[in-house]
Amino acid sequence: MRVSPVSEPEEPQGMSAMTDVVFLLLIFFIVTMSGYVEMTLLETGLPTSAANGAAVDLQKSVRIEIAADGGCVVNGMANSREQLNRLLRRYSRLMPDAEFLIGCDPEAKHHVLVTLLADLAGHKLKNVKLLKSSEAGK
Repeated sequence: MRVSPVSEPEEPQGMSAMTDVVFLLLIFFIVTMSGYVEMTLLETGLPTSAANGAAVDLQKSVRIEIAADGGCVVNGMANSREQLNRLLRRYSRLMPDAEFLIGCDPEAKHHVLVTLLADLAGHKLKNVKLLKSSEAGK
């Protein structure tokens, strides 16, 4: 009668070392990609600090209309002052040579235009053109 040799029990492979490596790689890729995404002009779905952040498409030419009530319309979309400042900050980082075409309703208050020009200067955006009131409505 043959007796099969008793094999030694196998030691279980330690999964904790592999798990550590996976988490380190995950952290590495998250950190490196966040810097890459910020430097590109690709619009991503990353969360923002503001809950009502609208998607922004950076273009070479930005048309800003100032309405009689003081509201701002950027490329056909109404924006609050906070949203406009966020947009200007983004342009100053990514496209400082973009052209800003500003149209102002003749009934708008003077300080709204002056505040917008000060915001543009504060973000070091220098390529600003004021449109005549006949061109502003086009």
